[in-house]
Amino acid sequence: MDLSATSLKPAIADRRLLVIDGHSLAFRAYFALPVENFTTSAGMATNAVWGFASMLSRVILDEHPTHIAVAFDVKGGTFRNELLPQYKGTRDAAPEDLLTQLPVIQRLLDALGVTYIEKPGFEGDDVIATLATMGEQAGFDTLVLSGDRDAFQLIDDKITVLYPGHHFKDLKHMTPQAVEDKYKVPPQRYPDLAALRGETADNIPGVPGVGDGFAAKWINQFGSLDGIIEHADEIGGKKGEALRENIEQVKLNRRVNALVRDLDLNAQVGDLVLAEPDLSAVDKLFAELEFGPRTKQRLLKAFPGGESSRITTEEPESECAIEDPTIDDIDTDGFEGWAARHIVEVLPAGEVHVDSLDDPSRTVNAFWTIHVEGTILHGESTPWSLSVLAPDRHAVVLSPAQAREQSAVISRLLASHAGTCAMHGYKEQIHLLAALGIEAAHPWFDTQLAGYLVESDYHPDSLDAAVSHFLDVQVESRKDQPSQGELLLDGDQAQGDAGEIDEVLAARRVACVSALVCKLVPMMSQRRQYELMHTVEIPVSEILAAMELRGAAVDQSRLVDMRDRFAAEAREAQEQAWDAANKRINLQSPKQLQTVLFDDMQLRGTRKTKSGGYTTDASALQEMAIRNVNNERASMFLVSLLRFRETNKLKQIVQSLLDEVNGNDGRIHTTFEQTVAATGRLSSVAPNLQNIPNRNVAGREIRGAFVPGEGYVSLMSCDYSQVELRIMAHCSGDESLIEAFRSGADFHRYVASLVYGIPVDDITADQRSHVKAMSYGLAYGLSTYGLAQQLKISPAEADVLKDKYFATFGKVHEYLETLVSEAREKGYTETMFGRRRYFPGLRSTNRRVRDAAERGALNAPIQGTAADIMKLAMIKADGALREAGVRSRIILQIHDELVLEVAGGEAERVTDLVSRAMETAVHLDVPLDVSTGIGDDWQLAAH
Repeated sequence: MDLSATSLKPAIADRRLLVIDGHSLAFRAYFALPVENFTTSAGMATNAVWGFASMLSRVILDEHPTHIAVAFDVKGGTFRNELLPQYKGTRDAAPEDLLTQLPVIQRLLDALGVTYIEKPGFEGDDVIATLATMGEQAGFDTLVLSGDRDAFQLIDDKITVLYPGHHFKDLKHMTPQAVEDKYKVPPQRYPDLAALRGETADNIPGVPGVGDGFAAKWINQFGSLDGIIEHADEIGGKKGEALRENIEQVKLNRRVNALVRDLDLNAQVGDLVLAEPDLSAVDKLFAELEFGPRTKQRLLKAFPGGESSRITTEEPESECAIEDPTIDDIDTDGFEGWAARHIVEVLPAGEVHVDSLDDPSRTVNAFWTIHVEGTILHGESTPWSLSVLAPDRHAVVLSPAQAREQSAVISRLLASHAGTCAMHGYKEQIHLLAALGIEAAHPWFDTQLAGYLVESDYHPDSLDAAVSHFLDVQVESRKDQPSQGELLLDGDQAQGDAGEIDEVLAARRVACVSALVCKLVPMMSQRRQYELMHTVEIPVSEILAAMELRGAAVDQSRLVDMRDRFAAEAREAQEQAWDAANKRINLQSPKQLQTVLFDDMQLRGTRKTKSGGYTTDASALQEMAIRNVNNERASMFLVSLLRFRETNKLKQIVQSLLDEVNGNDGRIHTTFEQTVAATGRLSSVAPNLQNIPNRNVAGREIRGAFVPGEGYVSLMSCDYSQVELRIMAHCSGDESLIEAFRSGADFHRYVASLVYGIPVDDITADQRSHVKAMSYGLAYGLSTYGLAQQLKISPAEADVLKDKYFATFGKVHEYLETLVSEAREKGYTETMFGRRRYFPGLRSTNRRVRDAAERGALNAPIQGTAADIMKLAMIKADGALREAGVRSRIILQIHDELVLEVAGGEAERVTDLVSRAMETAVHLDVPLDVSTGIGDDWQLAAH
């Protein structure tokens, strides 16, 4: 092969060859991005392609290569498998969704004009080694991008390995000095070190007990692996003995890990020049992959001519573009006049308008936007700035002091023009505005809620993430001027270095909200989600904001006592486990537990993990404890371990509650998350109140620490009974199931009598529990295998039970079958109230993904309807309490339960108001049943 320079001869200093390990980069991209967020409408996974393209453009922009090539492995074995049959034998098969994307990545490279090379019988690593050697001999500065440490043997003064860290952007430049610093040997000796150590990932056994440290010590002492082998008899101790016993394996390892550097690749270095892409081919592929125009721009920017490439798409780019507004310089007294000119005189006042939802094109220049930057912690809000953007792209940015001075004017503006006002995260904005003395009104549009309703499985945790996802704009947190397709958004910089406002940044953020409106309004219209946002989600935001502000009172001394008791019990259990193990181990380390259980105690495991060991999860430990009840040592260890886990978890839950107590009012101000659960359910964080167990005495004791606050006498608990099953009965129209609810008998016992065909009084406890699990399993999309695991019966027995159930409730079976078939046809499911959840995985070629999507399609309509009913009940109950003028108030919403603080003398009235509101929230063919209870704490209020 001619390795000389070609006719394209830049100056030596300008020659830089980048060689990329294609499979390594594709695997990294696949596992870094959730496949469910990167799937086309046809069900094709695209996460690896998108991630590969993003990382490729990033490294080109950062490293400025003049030439580039990508190496791929070829299906089938290589000469290494002949040398070492078990080579890479323990690796899991690549996910099917990834394998289908590899040819697409190669099509992308073709469109970009990037050469990719494969060589049958050899690994991509050998292609990389040959290319790097070619580049070095031709006088190129060569970079090798690879996550495989075998590439370290290529490193010298002209070849550097770019080794990815935890985050791809943290590429380590592995030079000769970097290798020496980390491994204490030069790069050319690294293969010797690896041969001694072995490589678990490639199933290459090393010398037992010899790691990098000892291997480096021997290499430095004897000069090389050959020198070590020559002097093996001089090395004493167990490690010397292990070396001598494994010398043939070490020699074989060294032959296996040596990279081939002289393959005939039918290519020359000059063929690899970084050239202009084929834009028409890129457009065609991106349309197929459903990638946005800014992804294209960001990718092409890394290639010659890319900066000037035009967006060739019919997307109304001008309407959703993020443009820097004109920031008007006004004094604090001039805001009212500015608002009158730019908003009041331009936009209609009054109720929320919906014209733009009928005609999305009318959205542009038909709304104004307000956005407060700040933080919310432990129920306390700290605003940094307030920005207002008018329809004509004029903006005002106010400091907190200025906003407080103008609070009355802004409140009036919000009250009179809420019908044309857009926000991002109305619930959070309520808190931040309130901290400025401003009362928020029901807005026309919330971009955070809108994004959640159109894509319920994607929940960005910030405005930055929403902009990146929906507008395809890469968020760059840096202070230099962003280029096209990038956006400077960094909340930590909003206050400036000296506590001053960065007006440009604040104005740009409110412009982001405006751009999101233009993007999401047509999507909301097309998916018919606006009414759900307007009549359910936004009112719920208002109620949740009030609940967060109120918080929940706790008895701190009771919590401290519980924490200390749980901690003591956990320590006692830990000591007992250590005694049984005959050593002190980390009881939370699966690896150390596996050693004790399966090596020391020689116990039989249950289920294998992906890494090949046995699982040590709770169900497996419980099964082993039952199985080894007559093995005194194993039984003591397993029982103590389970008790440690339970009490330690309880201690952590109590500590998390104590950590979140507000020092000013002694209450816990949890944050209710409205846009996280794909089904529409609410969740909570800081602390996670849903994490408090309710099925054991100790867990219920934690609830007992929640007490009435000052001015209140008791807590009330109101929750729905069997709401999912009632929804399933209503939606299926199954007369037998409906009658089971109307009968007034114990529901699960009644259903079991129908399934087993015997009188109610003859139903055993096991039969009742089995049928109960079946009923809920169907409502939750539980598989036959999952049901069998839960009931501790065989899958065959679970199938028999399911057949009996469906034979009894035929319309339930038809309804569930229809849910999946309609979802497969339409691509989404809907609740009774129109909440959609999309399931592109139903069309996936990967059976695992398809099965998961089918379970989700069974679960989403029932769970989503239950979520909608609870939200409607909250709205109705809150309205009833307000209308009645009582002081009692809702403070928590957990699962299907509302918790209220009850004022003196109001218990009976409030019980009637809330239970009636919940029971009549919606009309079903079976009545909604609400249980209520009142007590001195949350647990005593339970029923």
